[in-house]
Amino acid sequence: MFEMTESALVAASVEEVWSDLTDASRLADWYWPPRLEAEVVVEPAELGRWEIRSQVAGLAVLGRVLAIEPPSRLRLEWRWEGEDHATDAEVTLEGAADASTRVIVRHSGFVSADERDNHIEGWSNCLQRLVDRHGGVAAFG
Repeated sequence: MFEMTESALVAASVEEVWSDLTDASRLADWYWPPRLEAEVVVEPAELGRWEIRSQVAGLAVLGRVLAIEPPSRLRLEWRWEGEDHATDAEVTLEGAADASTRVIVRHSGFVSADERDNHIEGWSNCLQRLVDRHGGVAAFG
């Protein structure tokens, strides 16, 4: 199995970034580009849904909360709609200097290097949009 880690330094408090990950309307604002018109459902509790759908693009992430430790850790079963294979995505938030937050994404369970590489690109883009939302340092592996 293959895995990846991506991170970014976001110029916002841990609590604010946590809300960006666990409040459906806030997540919809930044997670995917606006042209995808994201529809989001977040149930921030163990076994709750964490789903992002784009009717325009015909794609959806069907996540399920495996572990949640507000405001620092969110672990998801991650599955693309139409696929049987699920992976494990964990987002950790750590307080950093100047009231910033280090966002660390560890995603594992990929069956191929290509699948992992596609997710590296996807997470890098998502984290960059989060940095663009608040300021900070661009995503890095």
